[in-house]
Amino acid sequence: MSVDSQAPEVGESWVVRVGSWVVALLLGVVFGMLGTVVNQATISVFGWFDLPIGLVMGCLASILLLLGLRLILTTRTLALLAAVGLVGIVVALTLQSPGGSVLIPANVYGYVWTFAPTVISLVVLAWPRRPLTRTADPRSATPIQPVTAQEAVGASE
Repeated sequence: MSVDSQAPEVGESWVVRVGSWVVALLLGVVFGMLGTVVNQATISVFGWFDLPIGLVMGCLASILLLLGLRLILTTRTLALLAAVGLVGIVVALTLQSPGGSVLIPANVYGYVWTFAPTVISLVVLAWPRRPLTRTADPRSATPIQPVTAQEAVGASE
């Protein structure tokens, strides 16, 4: 693409931005719903104790979703929208339905799942931004320069 062209770069149109915002929000909602459904699942380990595998997997999936969005992108917007979807659906599913059923019971696993997405979201979103430049030597301030295709071909001959 030439420097003089007026076409927007990939990902800069409003359609793509709004679409990515909707996808991030829906991902947060889906991860929250799945975590809510499986948070009570346990596996008995040789009859000695019950391992809360559903709670562990729900929290791990939430961490990986939010952390992945934070590490891949330079902005916090998509991670924030995913966190809003995640925490919002957990709050909504915590409430008692009109029929009286509850998806998150008042036990240890339920309390952990009620507050874990909020804590995870706050930690991931508040974490400082990673540096964008790499340096050849941590003690030097000279960034690594990318090699062009011509330099790479010239070096191999």
